[in-house]
Amino acid sequence: MLNVLAFFLVFTLMPLTAWSANLEGRIFNDKGPMKAARVEVYKSFEDFRSGTALLSSQGSDERGLFRLDLPEGTYYFVARGKEDGKEYFAYHGNNPQTIGKDGLWMILMANDIRPLVSTKGLSSIKGVVTYKGKPVSDAYISLYAPESIKLKGLGFKTESVNPDGTFNLAVPPGNYVVIAKKMEGGRNIRPLKKGDLYCYCPHNPVEVKADNVVEIEVPCYPKGDREAFVDFDPRKPKSYLTVGQSAEQAKFGIKGKVTNLAGKPMAGLYVLAYKSEAPILLLYHLSHGSEFSGETDQEGNYFIPLNTDGKYNVIARNTLGRAPYEKEIYGIYEGNPQQSVLFKKDSVVTDIDIVVGKAMDESIKSVLKDSSPINSVVYKDDYTIESDTVWQGNISIGGKVLVKRGVTLTIEPGTVIKFDKVDKDKNSIGDGEIIVEGRIIAKGSAESRIIFTSVLENGEARDWAHVMLLATGSDNLFEYCEFRYAFSGIQLIYSGAAIRNCVFTRNQEGIRFNKANLVLEHNNFFENEVGVRFASLEGKVVIRDNVINNNSVGILFMQPQRKTVDFETDTPPTGFELPLITNNNIFGNLDYNFKMGERKSIDLDLRNNWWGSAKKEEIEASVFDKNADSSLAAIIYSPCLEQPAKGAGVTGK
Repeated sequence: MLNVLAFFLVFTLMPLTAWSANLEGRIFNDKGPMKAARVEVYKSFEDFRSGTALLSSQGSDERGLFRLDLPEGTYYFVARGKEDGKEYFAYHGNNPQTIGKDGLWMILMANDIRPLVSTKGLSSIKGVVTYKGKPVSDAYISLYAPESIKLKGLGFKTESVNPDGTFNLAVPPGNYVVIAKKMEGGRNIRPLKKGDLYCYCPHNPVEVKADNVVEIEVPCYPKGDREAFVDFDPRKPKSYLTVGQSAEQAKFGIKGKVTNLAGKPMAGLYVLAYKSEAPILLLYHLSHGSEFSGETDQEGNYFIPLNTDGKYNVIARNTLGRAPYEKEIYGIYEGNPQQSVLFKKDSVVTDIDIVVGKAMDESIKSVLKDSSPINSVVYKDDYTIESDTVWQGNISIGGKVLVKRGVTLTIEPGTVIKFDKVDKDKNSIGDGEIIVEGRIIAKGSAESRIIFTSVLENGEARDWAHVMLLATGSDNLFEYCEFRYAFSGIQLIYSGAAIRNCVFTRNQEGIRFNKANLVLEHNNFFENEVGVRFASLEGKVVIRDNVINNNSVGILFMQPQRKTVDFETDTPPTGFELPLITNNNIFGNLDYNFKMGERKSIDLDLRNNWWGSAKKEEIEASVFDKNADSSLAAIIYSPCLEQPAKGAGVTGK
């Protein structure tokens, strides 16, 4: 304990002129340099929360200058000071920042601390985002868990502020880190650049108690642009790197090249590395940013600075702040079936090349090249299909099969695909799956169907995972196929497909889609936990002439796992379309024929379907919507069909 105290005293009491510093910088408010302000250094954000500083600088001089001598390492930096009776605070937006042996020059821009006000009401955080005391429009505000290592990317809850800079976020009781950002040039979301506004609430983490509204101000400063914050004479030792230069000269990370399907380099794309956890978490994080990011140059080359051990999924795209949407440029590293990069500390991983295409784009029509059929093959381990392939006969899958971008998998009539029941990650879902980022054509016939099923004769739902279409084009096709014993027979994520004359039975979910161009017609869904599940309104979706009966829930409209940017709205956002759901026989499902998920505020049109009855009270008893829960939207079912739709369901034999 005495040694720790001695270490602290050496750094806090040593005369300013006697230091041999490897960190220097200045502290400013919007009037100029701050005198007698101090920089506090923390080893972790948890230490910052608890007020356990590693050390503190002496007060800055009349030029706002401070100096610190630190061992090499990674730290969190804040500054505090007083002027004209006001308390000032600065949190550096690059936290945590690595200090190397070559020294670093750091500017901290401080804003005065406005009081936090708590009043009675529905638990929420409300307030205003400001820059130099004035409201900021076109910003977005994010909430992070205090345990977050880096407060970057989108938080677990993110919304745009109102035109007057105000916001109001309903949250359960708890502690939240509140950060806002505004991008130079308007409302887009990307990694921060010079001149963008970074805004940090000085009361973080903000505690929200039950039945309390907490009102705060979130002040901003311009990233890397002290001259815009306050015009004052520049002073910087020539030998020291700035924080921005230090980031640019990062030695360790992931590098590669991004091209399109024709091999053309793609410039100006964002490339992000996400820590690999599980497929569903990866899909969720696509709506969010990542603290590990880079940008492609004119030759399509990129570099992502990072130095943390782990497996990463590396994604290239041209837009951030939302899930991929129609015609967005998108691609993921496909060098192995796991689509992951193994990174070791203090290394550079090269040749992580990515091929991109346009998600859900009808103009992408790949041409099947000559390919000899593969008959009765066994894929015991994870496998990547790198060239056009034709399956026929019996196909056995023991893990993940990945169909790369630009590649077509064709499945002949009568083919039987069986998935081993293996659950290595112990998530109660079989590991067997087909991931399609290229194209799949599975066209059976009424006499010779294509079967996707468990290897077990008497299987169970969840024996295998799914056939997932991830950010593909629109020309995928399933005709006369059967899907049995899966978690989801088919999942469409940012993709397009036509699914006709197929049978989905004894699955957890028959089909799930999220942001898709989809034609779903003349199919049968029965004995599933959920027949059809969807979670988004973006894309052109037609659901017609299907028979959906004897499931626990016929159709489930459920919001995604986490809320991203401005999810709740009274009307569909621009570019969104309500699905056309018509001429279906949706009846006899055990719990509900149609169930509305949480907090949906957009009414859905389900007119001209058969519900097993034409009586209002019987139809309303079979659906779960606003009538059962006032926080939900309504299902508009009238007028309905008076009798079952003729010709619905699978046609032919």
